[in-house]
Amino acid sequence: MKIATDISQFMDRLGHRFDRPELLLRALTHSSISSATRPDNQRLEFLGDRVLGLVMSEALFFADKTASEGQLAPRFNALVRKETCADVARQIDL
Repeated sequence: MKIATDISQFMDRLGHRFDRPELLLRALTHSSISSATRPDNQRLEFLGDRVLGLVMSEALFFADKTASEGQLAPRFNALVRKETCADVARQIDL
């Protein structure tokens, strides 16, 4: 697969080369433009949401070893809410 310049530059910014860049492109394509020849990204979105949750949970868990679940939960919610994710996406020029 020939990788578009913008996807290649994005991978450079991430510091990671994807073995299957077509999955990255699919994951980054909004489901509203899906068609018979362009599958939607909802399955990848489902998986990505769970990976994000796991990564953020682990980071919070080890960052404050004395925090209770009641303290960790609102921190987690603040990190994974759509506004925070959108801010990060803008910061990495997504």
